[in-house]
Amino acid sequence: MAREFDPFTRFFNASVLDMSFLPEKYDAIYCFNVLHLFREKDRKLFIDQCREKVKDNGLMFFTVFSEEEASCGQGKEVEKNTFESKPGRPVHYFTENDLKAHFIKMQILETGILEDPEDHGAEGPHTHRLRYILVKANIHDKSE
Repeated sequence: MAREFDPFTRFFNASVLDMSFLPEKYDAIYCFNVLHLFREKDRKLFIDQCREKVKDNGLMFFTVFSEEEASCGQGKEVEKNTFESKPGRPVHYFTENDLKAHFIKMQILETGILEDPEDHGAEGPHTHRLRYILVKANIHDKSE
């Protein structure tokens, strides 16, 4: 579907936990509502994978579910602030300090909250309270 939508863009169907198939480095990485879908070990791996794929002084922008989400705390807690509302589907809810701690090895340029209206159909319209972070990855950061 993506190729039909935009035949001029390169699309990859692969795991974000192993980006070895991407030989080049990028000026920036934009990641909307993905990081919070992993448990802690895989969140750290995902961030490290992105760090390796961004050029020196490259930017990375991530949005994640915040602790202000209506669904926060629902389901079985499988890690701190990580809940499974459905078995096998963890969702991590980030506080500002938690999000900053995930990117401690990079230069944090900005963090904040944004609202994202959405309508899945059966659930009806709702608004997500997302945290965002903008960081700069420096070469000296990668050796830490």
